[in-house]
Amino acid sequence: MANSWIIKHPGGWESLFSFLRQINLDKPVEVRWGPPRRSNKQNAYLWGVVYKTLSEGLSELHGAHITPDHVHRLCKKYFMPKVTIPGIEQDVDMSTTELCRSGNENSFQDYVIQIQELAAKKGIYIADPSEET
Repeated sequence: MANSWIIKHPGGWESLFSFLRQINLDKPVEVRWGPPRRSNKQNAYLWGVVYKTLSEGLSELHGAHITPDHVHRLCKKYFMPKVTIPGIEQDVDMSTTELCRSGNENSFQDYVIQIQELAAKKGIYIADPSEET
């Protein structure tokens, strides 16, 4: 079983890495953010409308099987900022749930708008949340 830590605030990373450098671990370490703060409604829209619509449109356009998970990974690569982990010197993709933790309520919507613009360039329309009822 892996050691597990849940980071509940951004400063927690530094504390955790400082601690990990001081101990000798003989088991894998799992580090994750605390509970997601993106609402269930936002999550349902992102996965059930945005990613699903884009994956279906791209699949039809290119004659390939493209899943919502493929689209999720692609959108993270294109639109999510990289986060450098102190002490490791490696950039990692920011999680989409972290958009809602940033304190900027518009950041999730900005992410969706970027995806909608990408889809529009391919002739794929993704409905706004207000259109989904």
